[in-house]
Amino acid sequence: MNINNCSEIVLNKMKKPLEVEGGKVFVNRLVHLFGLRSKVELSELIGVSTGSLATWQTRNVVPYELAIRLHLATGVSLEYLLFEELKGNYDVMLYAPNHITQPNYANIKHNLNIFRYSICQPINYYGGAVLIERLVSIFKVSSKKEMGELFSVSVGTLSTWHTRKIAPHELLCRIHLATGISMHFLCFGREWEEGQQQRSINLPSSSEASNKGMLDNGLQSCEQTYELDNGQLKLSSKYVANDLFWSKIGINPPSDMVVIGLSELYFINVTFKKVTKGQYLFAINDNYQIGELRQLPDGNIYLIDGQDKYPFNTDTTKIHGKVVSILQSV
Repeated sequence: MNINNCSEIVLNKMKKPLEVEGGKVFVNRLVHLFGLRSKVELSELIGVSTGSLATWQTRNVVPYELAIRLHLATGVSLEYLLFEELKGNYDVMLYAPNHITQPNYANIKHNLNIFRYSICQPINYYGGAVLIERLVSIFKVSSKKEMGELFSVSVGTLSTWHTRKIAPHELLCRIHLATGISMHFLCFGREWEEGQQQRSINLPSSSEASNKGMLDNGLQSCEQTYELDNGQLKLSSKYVANDLFWSKIGINPPSDMVVIGLSELYFINVTFKKVTKGQYLFAINDNYQIGELRQLPDGNIYLIDGQDKYPFNTDTTKIHGKVVSILQSV
């Protein structure tokens, strides 16, 4: 999405913080949505203490992280969760089997695995640098300053998100509501795949797992694991780790890459192909290498080697992804 193609209305919506009535109104909406009898039942289902609920109500807090979690887990639209607009889906049992249609405490408590994600635990998705890179890629901005102007956020705030690996939940809601970009893509860099299993509660059966690289002991293999040898990528034994590891590393095993160097493992997110600053996997005339690339203020991209820099010819070079994590033997 190029910001030059965005309408003035969309741009203004992305700049302006959401005006949402939180506190008691928001809590009561969730009680009604889940067909509950009390806020105690709500606190148990969403994994929040009754004290926290009371604080939300007295301070008129809008828990945007929870709103995103419930939206991703249940499919209920953020328009309904935040504003009670009857827009999109507002049936919390959308993904339930046909014989479970009535939302209430018992039906939900005993069937938590009907949801796409856990409703009682925060969902693991990357904030910080990974999220900022994703927004740069989506909106095709060239600098943090330009991004800050787009969202009315200071460069200092962006730097804080970067260093503290923060996911700005209110901004994600704002972008989703203004542009229609799916929240799943904003959070994970990919769309939800039908048939995908809920990661927070259930593991797939062994037959399903073998089709998707998920092993029956809860480990997941990266299908694209390569050795980098004299400029060539050679398929190697699949790198295997648990789901929490992949989440922390910042890649999606079915589609992203692991590249084995001399003493390092490079984890490549293939969705990050717009160069800003960092290490990238690229190929010059089919000769692969990993190196530091940087876009400088003159608008050109350079290969950085110590104190030296070399112009980067985008006509003869293909970017395959950005290194988001490195494991190095010592």
